[in-house]
Formats: sequence, structure tokens, C-alpha cells
Amino acid sequence: MKAYAEHIVENSIKELLQTLQRNVTDTGAALDMYELTHDDYESDQSKQYSALVAGHFALQEAIQKINNQLNKK
Repeated sequence: MKAYAEHIVENSIKELLQTLQRNVTDTGAALDMYELTHDDYESDQSKQYSALVAGHFALQEAIQKINNQLNKK
């Protein structure tokens, strides 16, 4: 039972990291498209753009924190 629970946790971490990375890729693409079609002023004024930027960096930070935790000795 203990080994099974550990296996479930390992698979969950793998799935979580894959999902977070997909979201980073998707939000990055959306941000790139927005930046290509809007000037700096428009970007600065957009609540949606600012929210997506914050979410994008939070996703990256979450990935880094998970990896740091996994790599602790």
C-alpha cells in the first residue's frame, strides 16, 4: 500500500509538471501574439494582459519550486 501511494504521488507530480509546462507554453504564445499586435501603451493599459503576464510568471515559479523541492538532498 505504501509503495502504491508513492507511485501515485510520483505520477501526479509528473502530470502536474507536464500540465504546468503546457500552460507556460500556451500563455507564452498568447503573450507573444499580443505583444506583436499591441504597442507598449496598450499593453500597460490592459488588465487582461497584465493578469496573463502575472499568471505566466506564477506558472514558471511553480515549476521551479516543484523542481527545487524534488532536487533537495
